[in-house]
Amino acid sequence: MSFFRSAGIVGIPLALVMILVLIQVARAVSARVRRGPDGAVASQFGPILVLGVVGACLGVFGTLAGIRVSAGAITVAGEVSAALVWSMIRVALTPAIMGFFILGVASVAWLVLHYWSGRSAGVEPGGSTWQIEEETA
Repeated sequence: MSFFRSAGIVGIPLALVMILVLIQVARAVSARVRRGPDGAVASQFGPILVLGVVGACLGVFGTLAGIRVSAGAITVAGEVSAALVWSMIRVALTPAIMGFFILGVASVAWLVLHYWSGRSAGVEPGGSTWQIEEETA
């Protein structure tokens, strides 16, 4: 959790988005295992990707806010060492890294769930249905 605290003002919202992504993935997997209607299961896939995009947007916002605060501190201080500037940049980039990590997790989960749903419904990844030939005696 300290990694999320190091993200500044967007650390807690990013942690919340990550938790929501994991909850939504668990709900979709649970619905798929219980063999709910395919339409109802597939409707749970969209929020996973949306939450991933929200995480990426929050990360970019946190990075921009961090760069703005860092630039203001450098301006007030006048002369600062290069090590301090790079330390500020490292802290400012943390939210973007976390946000894009959340997007990556959500995207992979979304793709896996779509593939799993298509395979069990008899649909190829390309979208056409499998032709099942019946054996005649």
